Amino acid sequence: MSAGGDDRRDPRPAMTAGWRAFRPAIWLAMLGIALALLINPPYIGVAVLGASIGIAARVAGRRRRRARHGQGG
Repeated sequence: MSAGGDDRRDPRPAMTAGWRAFRPAIWLAMLGIALALLINPPYIGVAVLGASIGIAARVAGRRRRRARHGQGG
């Protein structure tokens, strides 16, 4: 059984699948940190890190909205 949403037998909807919904934000955060460490000045890495925070906020807002309205998937 998967972490939720990927398996048809799993009753949990895809948006409540936990960390899987945040994967794009996690990857952008890792890329932003790597760029900030490797490139001097670290402005590009900080911009990518900010984008990851924005994506995480959008995903969290979408999850809250769906939970509030009782939508499953």
